[in-house]
Amino acid sequence: MKKFFALFFLSLLSIQLYGQKLDFEPPLLYEYYYSPSDSIQGVFQLTFQINYENLSFIKNEDVYSSKIRVTLELRDSSSGNILRSNQNKEISVSTFEETQRKNKSCQGLLTLNLSKNKYYTTITLTDLQVNKEIAIPGFSIDLSTLQPKAFVVLSGGSGNYYLANKRRTIPFSPEIYSYVYYPGGLPGVSASNQNDSLCLKFQSQTDSFVFCSTVNSTNSFLLEEDSLGVFLSPSINSPQKYFLFKDISLKLPEGKFKILENEKVRSSLEVKWWDKPHSLLNYEISLKALSLIEPKYVIDSLRELSGNFGYKYFYRYWQKYDPTPGTVYNELMVEFYSRADYAQKTFANFSTPDGILSDRGRVFIQFGQPSGMERTTSVNGKNMEIWFYKERNKTYYFVDNAGNGGYQLVKDK
Repeated sequence: MKKFFALFFLSLLSIQLYGQKLDFEPPLLYEYYYSPSDSIQGVFQLTFQINYENLSFIKNEDVYSSKIRVTLELRDSSSGNILRSNQNKEISVSTFEETQRKNKSCQGLLTLNLSKNKYYTTITLTDLQVNKEIAIPGFSIDLSTLQPKAFVVLSGGSGNYYLANKRRTIPFSPEIYSYVYYPGGLPGVSASNQNDSLCLKFQSQTDSFVFCSTVNSTNSFLLEEDSLGVFLSPSINSPQKYFLFKDISLKLPEGKFKILENEKVRSSLEVKWWDKPHSLLNYEISLKALSLIEPKYVIDSLRELSGNFGYKYFYRYWQKYDPTPGTVYNELMVEFYSRADYAQKTFANFSTPDGILSDRGRVFIQFGQPSGMERTTSVNGKNMEIWFYKERNKTYYFVDNAGNGGYQLVKDK
């Protein structure tokens, strides 16, 4: 399992990197930050993300490609001067499925040197494949009063902390995330007045988790970009305290959490399962698939529960099958219900509308993709499929006796 560390810089840095979050979800998501300096002008930086599903991809041989341009304009309210910055991006993927992924996105960074004035800001997204402009609603900012927001980043192999801004959201996945917190939440808090240890509570409607850490120190940051994405770069030599809460995602299940320091809400975080199997979205379907490998009394006991409470015990029941018991993400359960999705979609027919409960579906869910398959006819001239599982040394024979796609298991050996 590939390991990542996600760090969340949640509160004020001593150089006061600022950000603003919107209340709606346009095709282009963005955050902006302002780092004041001792000179007249500070550094204004805007990061953007565009989900692949919002891009136009064109297939060329075996590659799907997309080209975009993002343009940033700021008009100074006092002088009327307009400052611009733009960036072109090219994205290439190898499969159509990747172009539709909700958890895949293109990321970029635009930087301008600005004074602490008021500005009207516009962002334009241009799809260069079809030469179409998409205007993002404009907004006003006052850099003298801008309030600080959060960073969400992933650690790359080089040690850089890469932004993964999803509006206080991290994916529920095998990736391992950590949390960086600057205490106090107010500019100018003296490091000598802060404790050397701290505990934060992550609280949802059904769960509560407490993480504790000891103090660290670091320099201030600006944003930079390389081929892997936008990352935090040490900028100003002004040491400050921070707390690193390591590997929080090992314990946090799917859901919305309030983050509390000394019982005061400081921020929020959502753990979202972007590519969750559809069969896990419906509790009854989840149990129906589970009935293929568990006895009836187990299914009946789980069926008596409902809502979030039912799902909580359902996931707890699956823990005995977890190949990585130290994490809340259960790879075996994900594989099982991904197979259930495939079975429901592929093997449903007139005689068995539930593909999960069809004979081919049952075999597929339990044993996965066969190592080989042969389509032929039976001795009675009926369509027949033969599935080979070499590692298990098993062969399954399915015959469509009724001619309606309802293949029945007639023999296995």
